[in-house]
Amino acid sequence: MTFFYMQTDFESFKSILNFSPVHEHLYTSGQPTVEQLGWIKEQGFSSIINVALTDASHHLPDEDHICLDLGLDYIHIPLLWECPSSSTGLLILDVVHHLVQEQKVWLHCAKNWRVACLMYLYRQYYLGIDIAQADECLQQIWQPNDTWIGWTHAVSLQLQARQSTREIEQLS
Repeated sequence: MTFFYMQTDFESFKSILNFSPVHEHLYTSGQPTVEQLGWIKEQGFSSIINVALTDASHHLPDEDHICLDLGLDYIHIPLLWECPSSSTGLLILDVVHHLVQEQKVWLHCAKNWRVACLMYLYRQYYLGIDIAQADECLQQIWQPNDTWIGWTHAVSLQLQARQSTREIEQLS
């Protein structure tokens, strides 16, 4: 997979809260509106992944129905704000990585803060980007609080363990 940005209507996307392209098949943001979901579909995205809770103040009611009516696949994997689960984070990262191999994916939460932490890890462990560059991208969206700093460290340790296991298996 190449990681350049395709010709896209960035002007429309810039109005989406904390819009952030990761690579040609993966863009992130805070909660898109109904109109913005239409723009996302028009730009060739196939799947929407929402990691916010449905009772959040920034949640779009009936987002699942809206996406399905637009012809978008809709995946909802909620990641708690106050006490995020590392196993849920790993699941989200694996789902994203699998899907972006063949389609364009839009990943969002309420404000793109949870997702920014996920992308900090994704950039390092799935794309091989150095920690300083991944951190710079994270800081452009927000500066994580203690809960999310701890969460990124916990998930990072699990991803490092996976990486070490793969390396050992390749040596065998």
